[in-house]
Amino acid sequence: MKWKLSATVVGLAMAMASGLAHAAGELNLYNWGNYTNPELIKKFEAEHGIKITVTGYDSNDTALAKVKAGGHGFDMVVPSSSYVPIWVGEGLLLEARPDQMPNFKNMKKRWIDVDWDPGRHYT
Repeated sequence: MKWKLSATVVGLAMAMASGLAHAAGELNLYNWGNYTNPELIKKFEAEHGIKITVTGYDSNDTALAKVKAGGHGFDMVVPSSSYVPIWVGEGLLLEARPDQMPNFKNMKKRWIDVDWDPGRHYT
């Protein structure tokens, strides 16, 4: 299960970190509490000049309810793989275009056709 969650994180990062931030130079991430490594955030901020604000949640249900209720301002969310189909069905995730991501060709096949998002169109 842990690898599925990690794969979701990687997929979301690829799909969403392409300039969709609400304000230039800022990225608002909604992720499991204490899941995001602060050192990784600092490194990313230094390398890319983007300020990342991480808001944590304690369950998939909490995250889903907050976003469905109009909680917005998040550029990237990290639901567990088992919840991705729910988020997609609710229209809460933007569809990604892997064919327009030059680095997508470098992904290993096992990470492309995953059960929760075949073809990686949302994660």
